[in-house]
Amino acid sequence: MKASATDPSTELEDLILRALHGLADDAEGAALASQLAASSEARELFTDHAMLHGFLASEAKAGGFAVDREAFFAALENPPSAPNIVRTRRWWWLSAAAAMVVGLLSLTLLLLPNNAAAALDRVLAALDRPVDCSYVIRVRDPGADRQGGNPVEKPDRGRFPPGAFLDGARLHLRGSSQYVLEQALPDGVTRTLGSDGQTSWSIRGDGPVRTSTDPNHFSGGVLAGRQAMPFLELRTQLEDLRRFYQLELFTPPADPGTPAGLQGLRGSRHSAAQGGPREIELWFDPATNRIHRMLLNGLPRGAGGPASIALELASTAPLPPDFFHHQAHHEPSRPVEAATTTRSN
Repeated sequence: MKASATDPSTELEDLILRALHGLADDAEGAALASQLAASSEARELFTDHAMLHGFLASEAKAGGFAVDREAFFAALENPPSAPNIVRTRRWWWLSAAAAMVVGLLSLTLLLLPNNAAAALDRVLAALDRPVDCSYVIRVRDPGADRQGGNPVEKPDRGRFPPGAFLDGARLHLRGSSQYVLEQALPDGVTRTLGSDGQTSWSIRGDGPVRTSTDPNHFSGGVLAGRQAMPFLELRTQLEDLRRFYQLELFTPPADPGTPAGLQGLRGSRHSAAQGGPREIELWFDPATNRIHRMLLNGLPRGAGGPASIALELASTAPLPPDFFHHQAHHEPSRPVEAATTTRSN
């Protein structure tokens, strides 16, 4: 019976053949590397194809592409003695084995060591495109107090509420420089922070609109204390992955809340002295390189705040053109004030 066009084994064979012939693109290479790492059956199938590929390449070189074709066909008409045949066959299989090893090594060098960095490059390139994405923030681990006890919520902490109140907040992104964060505070009011790429702004409840020419002026203090918020400065956070983290690709676990076929990129921080989350995970679509889930684990907690948060893609519907300007979030009569140079909420 002919295999279905959607048969996973047929798709894997097609992917292997494209890789062996140098036709696989970056996304296909990453997908093949992931399958080879996860499945012994996939590795066995790849080995079989690599051996056959190497053998056929050697045959082609000795035959139709031989330097002296007349001598080659004359040798076929006058077969050598049995010992020579044995030696010749042994040579063919050694050549095939050598070709297989070279093929495996080449594929490994092409796909495995560099594909994590290449995947990060593709995610960064996708982030720079002016595409709208809306995420829901989830606090996965609110953390404990400094004595190691239960998490403590302190609504009266001051102007910088605990980062646990990020749970359920919505973050809207357009490219890498425009954002709007909508957060419900413990006193019942809503705080909206944003940046149009040139001007950052903050609206708290029915108070005045505060603006700054510093795009990151209002990003401190949302997690806890005056910590910067890494998912607002997303490009900086992802660029730090290359400098301060050990990168690896992985296959995200099956999750009914996310699409199938996502690729995972994990960064483990080299040193605690560098600051930032201890571990960062990105789940992205290899076709679009759009981030579907971002996990920040082991966040610094010197001033409290959550130990782990997640961003989950909620929508890719286009937002109004002026959505990232503060005027789209308040009535025209609202007072507008320029913020001081000291960062605040």
